[in-house]
Amino acid sequence: MQDQQKIFLKMVKPMKTGELLAKEGFISQDDIHKALLLQEKEKAASPLNKKRLFGMILCDLNLITPWDNYYVLHKYNRLQSIQSALVSEKILTREVVVKAEKTAQQQNIPFISSLIDSGLVSTNEMHILLSDLFHIPFKSISNFIYDKKDIAVLIQALDKQKSWENKSIPLILKNNTILFGITDPENILFIRNLNDLFPQYRFKTVFISFSWFSKLHNKLYESDRVTAPTTPSRKKPLDLSLLLNFKTSIKDPEQENDAIQTLYERYELLRQLIGNSKRVDLQNEFNEFIIHTHRKITLEYHNQIIEFSFKKENRNVTIIAFPKT
Repeated sequence: MQDQQKIFLKMVKPMKTGELLAKEGFISQDDIHKALLLQEKEKAASPLNKKRLFGMILCDLNLITPWDNYYVLHKYNRLQSIQSALVSEKILTREVVVKAEKTAQQQNIPFISSLIDSGLVSTNEMHILLSDLFHIPFKSISNFIYDKKDIAVLIQALDKQKSWENKSIPLILKNNTILFGITDPENILFIRNLNDLFPQYRFKTVFISFSWFSKLHNKLYESDRVTAPTTPSRKKPLDLSLLLNFKTSIKDPEQENDAIQTLYERYELLRQLIGNSKRVDLQNEFNEFIIHTHRKITLEYHNQIIEFSFKKENRNVTIIAFPKT
């Protein structure tokens, strides 16, 4: 009986962060090993320093993005909240945190901004806390000025209403990267989903205060009626590198509907961007193609995980599939 209980306890033992990310297809077992080695080196070099969150180490190794980490931990209800971190790090007591939450709700502003505005947490403390928890820094942008030539693209990426509803705002366009200011950790999921609609760009994020979000919101969107063009600018050639570099690993195509849908959406977007007409209602046909291709390659190479990517050939887009080692 005791042996059965031990087996049961082992079965229900919560999965670790690396295991969850591997389950969702973001990393491999080799990636977990690399991160564990780095974690051991850090511990040996500074044994008195606190242990970093495993997801943050993976981010440092560029094996995942902060959004990937947040998405997976949020999905499995494994996120460490700002509130619990404030208490565990002894920055604030639990009673003060509860009271601060109520104040933020009454003022209808994000919790982060309420803490800073009230002086309960300094800007530097917040920067460290958010970097440790989410690998996203808190920035003071009191001297920020929009570059006029970027405004049209920025407001196309996020319109006025959605910006206000999600308390997030585009700040800078540099090459094919758009930097967003967010005011709450939950905005990470919104920006992650938004990036799926604009895969030709790379999105990055920083935390900003709600007061500066409000000021910048007025500055950016008051000018949209004047500066936003009705057609995209032709001065700069379209950068398709992010779409062409996109890869996704699929282990069970019958279950991984989200991964196949993302692959389909980016495939169709890439086709349109190189001059093909828009097509509709091909999702089921695309799914069957991926399932058939996955089955064929796994039978031939005896490898369960297949990596899918794109190849551009003139105005055609080919889907490439290889067994992942």
